[in-house]
Amino acid sequence: MSSHDEYSSEEEELFDEKSDVILGYTDIALEEDDEEPTIEDTFLGGHPVWLHPDSQPLSKDLKCGNCGKNMALLLQAYAPFPGQPYDRVIYIFACKDSKQCSRKKGSVRAIRGVGKDPKRIAEVEHEQAREAQELLDAKLKLEDKKKLHFELTKDLFDLTKPSGEVTNPFGGNPFGANPFGGSAPDSVAKNSGKNTVNASDEEEKSKKMPSIEKPDFSKPSYASVSRSANVESPKNIEKSITLDLPKFPGYFVFTEPEKFKKMTVEPELEKYKDLIDKSEPSELKKERSMSSSSQLSSSAVLNPENSKIANMLDDKHFENFSNTVGHNPSQVLRYSLGGRPLLYSGKDDVAKVFATGALPDPSYNPSSSRQFELQLMPKAIIDLEKDSYNLVADILSGMSWGTIIVGTDTSDYIPSLDENHVGYVVEYCGVQWEESA
Repeated sequence: MSSHDEYSSEEEELFDEKSDVILGYTDIALEEDDEEPTIEDTFLGGHPVWLHPDSQPLSKDLKCGNCGKNMALLLQAYAPFPGQPYDRVIYIFACKDSKQCSRKKGSVRAIRGVGKDPKRIAEVEHEQAREAQELLDAKLKLEDKKKLHFELTKDLFDLTKPSGEVTNPFGGNPFGANPFGGSAPDSVAKNSGKNTVNASDEEEKSKKMPSIEKPDFSKPSYASVSRSANVESPKNIEKSITLDLPKFPGYFVFTEPEKFKKMTVEPELEKYKDLIDKSEPSELKKERSMSSSSQLSSSAVLNPENSKIANMLDDKHFENFSNTVGHNPSQVLRYSLGGRPLLYSGKDDVAKVFATGALPDPSYNPSSSRQFELQLMPKAIIDLEKDSYNLVADILSGMSWGTIIVGTDTSDYIPSLDENHVGYVVEYCGVQWEESA
């Protein structure tokens, strides 16, 4: 999976700011790619890729809590825990029988999987160390270049220095050694160049070099860890479909930081709307408000769909949801470990959980707590059910959630690992459904 973190100057002019949230977008279909998805990929639909072919979640955790049928994968997200070198994956499953099980408890479930294979951990740590060293070497090289440039030019236009001491900035090397070859006279010494540079001088100079702080790789961002890390995955791992799980159409997901487009029209409209409100007599505003309310009420009676829309528009959380998604309408995933979810509604039990900070503690680790990690967005429904929109009945009986929110253990604890160093646990999964008419 790729990550698009760099933008042109033209793109920068289109966006006002960025957030700490990482967004996911659908890419190429799984069937169209020559390679099967791996543990390091994030994707919608398809079959899950387990952390080991012989290590899967409990079968009961993959069955719908309402009808008992096997559930299908909605999302698999590769999400290594900050500062940890082991593999970590978040799975979201849902029952495909939306007509019977939609809005029912247990019809959508989130599972967190962890793989702590020692060989794999060693590979990841080696790769991280190599990347850190490459970045450090690049920084040191840049500092050397800056220092060389400074030494070459510092006395070039210095008229206060006696002419006898002025050195040709292009004739000698201020470090006493030719950076492209063998040794050269020490041009910064006050003597006529008879002294040669010895090993102790070089050692002394190296001690005076500015110290470069080693970059902190202990907390990688989701964008950095979700892209292909060029770490070789075990070649013998294959997809496991032992449980014969149903599936949705599959798509790879790429990530990039959330950006907000510069708004030019809406603020102007709001300004004029404010001027109109101020200039309008209060009696007229009251009359218009009552008329509008009456029309909305009668419209709701005639058309229940209008009532649903009116209720949604009256929800500040839904308004914020719509405005935020409007900047990046194609997003299918939002990731912000320890951040806050973008609520689809402020009126259901899920909203109360996050409004009161009452995210349930993990039963498998009672001394710990949970935090928001990711959420699936409505655009994912369009992609997952793309092949099902043949009949009106298919559309009406399709998925009807606004967002699926996942909360995970803050300590990333797993009660036990199997012989393959793999473990799975069920995590908090809050579904905000569309309001029913």
